[in-house]
Amino acid sequence: MSYKVLVCDDEALEREVISLIIQKSGLPFHPVGEARNGYEAVEKAKELRPDVIFMDIKMPGKDGLTAIAEIKDILPHVKVVITTAYDDFEYAKEALRLGSIDYLLKPIRPEEFTAVLNKLLNIFEKEIMTIKQEEQLKKAIKKAEKMIKAGILASLIMGEAEKDEERNILMKQAQLLGITSLPNALLIVEPNIDELHPAAVYERYGVFKITEELISDLSEVFLLNLGEILVIGIQKEKIDPRELALTIQKKVEENTDVCVTISIGESSDIINKTIYEETKANARLGRFFFGGKIVNKQEMDELLKSAEKADDEMENRLLDYVMMANYKDASKLFEEIINNLVVKSKGSLLFCQSRIAEIMLLIWRSVRKLGWVDNDNSHLYFNYLKKLSKAQSLHALSECCRNYLNDLFVLNKKFKEKNGIVNLVVKYINENYDKDLKLKDITKMVYLNSEYFSRLFKKEVGCTYAEYLTRVRIEAARKHLSNPALTIADVARKVGYQDPNYFSKVFKKEVGVSPTEYRLSLGITQNEQPGI
Repeated sequence: MSYKVLVCDDEALEREVISLIIQKSGLPFHPVGEARNGYEAVEKAKELRPDVIFMDIKMPGKDGLTAIAEIKDILPHVKVVITTAYDDFEYAKEALRLGSIDYLLKPIRPEEFTAVLNKLLNIFEKEIMTIKQEEQLKKAIKKAEKMIKAGILASLIMGEAEKDEERNILMKQAQLLGITSLPNALLIVEPNIDELHPAAVYERYGVFKITEELISDLSEVFLLNLGEILVIGIQKEKIDPRELALTIQKKVEENTDVCVTISIGESSDIINKTIYEETKANARLGRFFFGGKIVNKQEMDELLKSAEKADDEMENRLLDYVMMANYKDASKLFEEIINNLVVKSKGSLLFCQSRIAEIMLLIWRSVRKLGWVDNDNSHLYFNYLKKLSKAQSLHALSECCRNYLNDLFVLNKKFKEKNGIVNLVVKYINENYDKDLKLKDITKMVYLNSEYFSRLFKKEVGCTYAEYLTRVRIEAARKHLSNPALTIADVARKVGYQDPNYFSKVFKKEVGVSPTEYRLSLGITQNEQPGI
C-alpha cells in the first residue's frame, strides 16, 4: 500500500528537496502535489485528499498552523509533519495541539526525514492492524448478537441491574451492537399448547422460530427463549408493543395450528424483575381466562378486581378459614364449593375451572398479604393453575384444590416457625377472643411497645390487631348464631362484646347483614329486640 503526500512550503527548492527525499527513501510514500501557501494547502488537501502533509509554518498569506486547523476539519485522520526554520516553543506547542506527528527544523538532514517517514509508516501499520482487529471484533460480536441480547434481557428480568453500575455494564454491552438504549417494555408470548401432547416441544420450537425470524431485522429488539414462554424486550418509543404483538400473533396463527397469548408490560424507566413477574403472571392468567389474546396490565387488573368482588357467602367463609389457618374446615368447605359449582354449571368443566381459578387467586392474594409466601415460592400458584387446567374430572378438581390448600398450609407452618411472637399473639386471640383483649395489655405480655408491635403484627398478619380480633370474633359469632338456644345478646357476650347493639353494628359491617337477618338466612327465627 502506498500513501499520498502533499508538500506545502513557500520555497520551491524546499518543496523539491522534500519530494526527492520521499522518492529516494524506498518507503511506500509518494508526493501527489505541492502548495506554496496556506490557501493552496487547503484547496489541494480538498482535491487530493492526502494521507500525509509536510507543512511549513511561515508562508505568505495564510500560515501553516491556520491551514492545518482548516484541513483537520476536512480530513481529521490526515498525518501532519511541521517543517520550519523557526525554533519557537510556542509554535511547537500549537503544532502538537493541532495533532502534528513531528516537528522538523530546517535545514532537514535526509536521515531525520527518513526517520519521520518510518515513524509515519509504523503509525499507519498500527492503524491498519487496529482497523482489522475492530472488524474482527465486530464480526464476532455480530455472530454472538443473539446471545448478547439474550444475556442483557436475562439480567434485566432477573433483577441483576438494580444498581447504576450494573446498568452501565449492560448499556456498554448493548452499545457494542449499536444499540443506544435498554428496553422499557416487555412482551411475553405464551403458546396455548397442551403439555400432554407428544408434539408440544416441536410446537413451541415452531413458535420460537417464527418469532425469531419476524424480529431478526429489528436491531434493537431483545429475545429470550425460556422454554415455555418467549420474552421480548423493546423500546416502546421506537416500536409499538401492541403492533408488534399483533404481528407476532398473526404470523404464528398463519403458519401453525397454535394460538398465542401475549402479555404486554411497560416501564417509565427500564424493565426489571417486578415488571417481568407481573407481565408473566398476566400472560399465564390471560391464557387461562381468555386464550389467544393480547392482554395488558390494565385489562388484567380489571379481571382480578372483578374476581375480588366475589361476595358469595361460602367463598368468604373459606377465606376466613384460610386466614385463621383452619385447614380442616377450609378443605371441607372448598370441597363443598366445588360440588356446588358442578351442579350449578350442569357439569361444565370450563366453568368450574374458571371459578376455581378465581377462588385460588383470592386465597393466594390473602396468604400473600399474611406473609406466608414470598418470591422463593411465587411459582406455586402458577403451577396449580397448570394442574387445574389439566384436571378433567370432579375428582381431579377436588384433588388439585386439596393439594393447593395443603401446600399453602405447609408454607403457613414454616411462616409460623419463622415468626414466633406474632403467632403467639394470634394463638392467644384465637383462644381468648371472648375476653377484653386491649392492645396495651397484649403488648405488655410480649414486652414490646404498642407502636412497634402494631407495625410487626400488620406486616406479618396482613391486617391490624383490631381487624384480626374482629374477624375472629365475627367468625365465632357465626357459629354461635346457628344455636337457636342463644339470644343475640348471649352471642355478643360469648365473643367479647358486652353491648349487643354495638355487636350488631360490627357484625353487619363485616358480614353485610344483621345478626337477626343472618339467622333468618339459616332458617332460625327468634324474638329479638328491634334493630339487633
